[in-house]
Amino acid sequence: MTKLKLLFKAALFSGACLLFSCEKSNSLCGGNDPINDLPWLEQEISRLSSLNQCYIISRSTYEKQTVFIISNCEPYINSVPILHGCDGKTLYLSAEDYQNLKFSGSIELIWKSN
Repeated sequence: MTKLKLLFKAALFSGACLLFSCEKSNSLCGGNDPINDLPWLEQEISRLSSLNQCYIISRSTYEKQTVFIISNCEPYINSVPILHGCDGKTLYLSAEDYQNLKFSGSIELIWKSN
């Protein structure tokens, strides 16, 4: 009986871990597959792929909204990341906003060019 209880608790714990690990991605705009769920993001990736530079797209939360961060990852290029809202529109930030830029969630890598 004790082994059965232990097995039940382990199964319950594993199920809870799976449920809560997926919850975070689902709560952000684009869910678990933002590249295929957001047409504007798929188009932006297609555009960036055609360029001969390194780019990354990440996803996080900024001021209680999901944002997509497009950054140049070339080692010798100094650039400012561009933030897009869930609808694909660019968020225009002041220089001061960029200097104090704080994301309230983790930053998740969505895509990187080759």
